[in-house]
Amino acid sequence: MTTPNQPPDPRIAWGRPPATPPNPATPPNPATPPNPAAPPSQGAPPSGPATPPRPSAPPRPAAPASPFRPATPPRPVPPRPTVPPRPTVPPAATAAKPPPGGATALVEDALKSWRQVARKEPLIVIAIAAAAVGVANVPGMYQAASNWRARISGDLDKPANQMMRGLQTDSGKDWIADDQEAFAKAVDEFIRQLETCRKYAEACGGAVESVAKAYTSYWTALGDMAVAILPAFLSLWALQRVPYPPTSIGARIAATTLALAVIAAVGNLVYGLTQFLNAAKNIMSTLLAGGAVVQLRNLKPSGASAIEFTDAKIDWSPPSTYKEPRRTSPTPYGR
Repeated sequence: MTTPNQPPDPRIAWGRPPATPPNPATPPNPATPPNPAAPPSQGAPPSGPATPPRPSAPPRPAAPASPFRPATPPRPVPPRPTVPPRPTVPPAATAAKPPPGGATALVEDALKSWRQVARKEPLIVIAIAAAAVGVANVPGMYQAASNWRARISGDLDKPANQMMRGLQTDSGKDWIADDQEAFAKAVDEFIRQLETCRKYAEACGGAVESVAKAYTSYWTALGDMAVAILPAFLSLWALQRVPYPPTSIGARIAATTLALAVIAAVGNLVYGLTQFLNAAKNIMSTLLAGGAVVQLRNLKPSGASAIEFTDAKIDWSPPSTYKEPRRTSPTPYGR
């Protein structure tokens, strides 16, 4: 504590208690040596000799391999198999495009509309039965037309002509006999006939595509007709339920008359499709030479004309032997 006549201790003013002064009556203990591990105080040199660093232990030698338990060799890591690249798919040939939405969907939508009409007028079932004659594989027709025009005709156009022209050109390089000219003429004739066959294939593809378009137009017309007559039959069906005989009987007569007219219209469409198919059949028969082209696959040499390739032998002797012509000696000069 401070007295009134003693100035205040600044350490007490700052909240720190004063240090206890040493007792002069107690002498220091000389037997206590200084601690060498304690860090020396700042500003005072370390007392006593410096302690040398402790040497590190030598590395432990590896244990020898036991004869009863041999060392395990490292496991071989198999190489990672390489994945082959995916083959590229060549682009498809140009095909005849079916109508938007697909030809199959076109037929299904038309038949669905006609079934809705038949629920209101039973006589329409006759028209549906007549229209069902035109059910066909329209997408398959478009695919066949694409095969005829893009595949067969395309393969016979440039690849075949280029190959034959290449053979003709190569034959004229080292072939100097007279029969090379005959071979070149035969190649020209073959190319001309090949072009004729290509035109026939293209014409067949066009005919098949025309038939597919005819079926598409047929079902489009039937679908439009069903959509057009459906509101009329709905109205007549509602009028037949009116409990007033003149109105209901008149609606019944009108519905029957309209159904008969629809049946006649569907019959005309079927007749037109039949006539078109007959004309297409005649065109196809003309293009295929009455079926003779199809019968070519049945042609096979038989009898004495049959070829047995397993017993074929090649004569390696030259076709001719060169003999040097006889030459007379020249007359000496001056005679």
